[in-house]
Amino acid sequence: MSAERLEGELTGFSFKSGDGGFAVGKIKIQTGAEVLAVGAIAHLYEGQRVVATGQWVNDGRFGRQFKIESCLVEEPRTLRGLERYLSAAIDGVGPELARRIVETFGLDALQVLEDEQERLAEVPGIGDKTREKIAVGWAEDRTGRALAITLKGFGLGPVACKRIATEFGKDALTVVQRRPYDLVKIKGIGFGTADQIARSSGVAKEDPARIQAAVGFCLEAAEDDGSCYLPEAVLLERLVKLDIPLDAARTELDRMAGFGRVARHGAPLEEHRAIFRPEVERMEAKVARSLEDRLRDVAAARAVDVSAAEVACKLELHTAQRAAVELALASGVSVITGGPGTGKTTILKVLLAAGRQRNEKWLCAAPTGRAARRLTESGGQEAKTLHRLLEFSMQSMKFTRDSSKLLEADGVLVDESSMLDLKLMAALLDALPAKCRLVLVGDVDQLPSVGAGQILRDCIDSGALPVARLTEVYRQANDSGIVRNAHRVNHGEVPLSGEKDEAGEVKDFFVLTREDAMDAQNLLLQVIQQRLPKLGFDPKRDVQVLTPMHGGILGTTALNERLQAALNPDGAPLVRGNRTWRVGDRVLQTRNDYDNDIFNGDVGSVRAVESGGLVIDFDGREVTLIGDSLDAIELAYAISIHKSQGSEYPAVIVAIHNSHFVMLRRNLLYTALTRAKRFACLVSSARAVRTAVGRAGGDERYTRLAARLRAGR
Repeated sequence: MSAERLEGELTGFSFKSGDGGFAVGKIKIQTGAEVLAVGAIAHLYEGQRVVATGQWVNDGRFGRQFKIESCLVEEPRTLRGLERYLSAAIDGVGPELARRIVETFGLDALQVLEDEQERLAEVPGIGDKTREKIAVGWAEDRTGRALAITLKGFGLGPVACKRIATEFGKDALTVVQRRPYDLVKIKGIGFGTADQIARSSGVAKEDPARIQAAVGFCLEAAEDDGSCYLPEAVLLERLVKLDIPLDAARTELDRMAGFGRVARHGAPLEEHRAIFRPEVERMEAKVARSLEDRLRDVAAARAVDVSAAEVACKLELHTAQRAAVELALASGVSVITGGPGTGKTTILKVLLAAGRQRNEKWLCAAPTGRAARRLTESGGQEAKTLHRLLEFSMQSMKFTRDSSKLLEADGVLVDESSMLDLKLMAALLDALPAKCRLVLVGDVDQLPSVGAGQILRDCIDSGALPVARLTEVYRQANDSGIVRNAHRVNHGEVPLSGEKDEAGEVKDFFVLTREDAMDAQNLLLQVIQQRLPKLGFDPKRDVQVLTPMHGGILGTTALNERLQAALNPDGAPLVRGNRTWRVGDRVLQTRNDYDNDIFNGDVGSVRAVESGGLVIDFDGREVTLIGDSLDAIELAYAISIHKSQGSEYPAVIVAIHNSHFVMLRRNLLYTALTRAKRFACLVSSARAVRTAVGRAGGDERYTRLAARLRAGR
């Protein structure tokens, strides 16, 4: 289909995102009619003349509109359009002042602003202060236009332009022209684009600034993948892929290490000599020292006897469980780890009861809101997210609780500690009083943290910290097909569907095999819509679909579209770009939003669509999100397995397919199955399941915390 053309004056917006991207605009065409146009035009100003290419489409709710694919902008051609433009584009010029400027200069007003600003004195009511303010506003708008033109030449659109302008302010154009490698820090740009801009300005391959930027980019990318450093050989290999000459890279790394711009660990000829960003190296070293100090400085205040706590909880611990409680009470820092059904919840109840009987104040926390709520329910006392426990400040963007304002506690228990990353662990340790016990509880066989580090695994692998390993699956838990199959997967065995598993009477786990991805998607919808309601599960409230990836037929994007259409077709919609939310949708927050006090992993329900935004209920607290805040809201009928960490759902449907091959790992499938509380169903291809259970490891991270702890023993 060939592109069509639309010309006219932009007269206003009916919706406009806050990121300089998507908008719904009103364009007055030659006939005098106003038409709706949608696309990446939120950066434009009313009054500008638009020459757009795209397609006419019919929207089911809003009718006929022009979907813009590309857009050129010209100066206003009408007096009214010029008034709109001046009042929208220039800070300090409102509608009335814009009218007077246009009445004085007509269509020559822009030329006066550009070359003869002293003539603004001819406009009635404009004094020196107002004239100066207009001059500054015009200069800022001119800089913005120049920035947009410059970036467009490198294939960057209005969203990138807005992000750069927000990050660097009035210096944005200077940064692009003179310090292009500073752009690497901007989301969505990266080293490749910054390098393209720099190389076009004559920067040589061997330029030190270019190599330093590439080193920083590689190390930060490794941290995004969970590592704290890169071996020097791996780093050099990645630099060469970025077209950095090898000899120049080695020379510059030596210089950077000499000036402290990178931190090195190991002798020059060591195969795995580590290269850190300095702040990450210092953080890892500080965590190791703090754990070592806590091991030395905290001793049991009295003999440990947990029998009274068992009586108070009306529980009788097995030998390994009792040993775990005693270990936690007697140690400055300890780890309790085990899989499903091994009694971690029972241990937590008795441990906290024992602390109360000893007149100790214990605080409970977890990395996510859902995990904190589960801990509150199971532990019998309030638990908080670590961000809330440490009192994160939106003003300073730092934790209020630190070495200068310590937590008031005799003990701190952190559940779901497999999710702890280096940065959060460092903040927690910084806020603990000297004699405060720290207990890390978690399943080390689950997926590691999203952020850099693998705290729980390193603490265990170091051999330096007291560890209680729970291996016995107790009888009641062993009756569950979910628990049995989770352990089968963890041992490298293919899970057994309920009709083939004769070990337990409760049939709460099933495997449904489909080799074709679309067949599997259709079957998944059938299970949710038809089979689970017969078992007493509400498809919208009780069922969570988990999948390894976002793309593809069995990815979160496609599954959410079908699940929304099937489970919530009639809710009032909000459309933003290519995304649609409806009243009644289950949604997921995908990054920390400190302004609204919601965090990555929080799940809510859309209650209303108001003023171009969403009113979302996050566990009884309603939050209104508009503009950029909506970028972090996704449908949550289907979520990635990584996003499900720390959560538990009544029923879980796991989609695993050959198309997910690159992601398939034993700990991925194990984590997915352990999210189910009462029912789990695996919709999969047989080969994908065999691949997942047979592939242990494969997602190892570069960290030195375990080695540091071993060295400090």
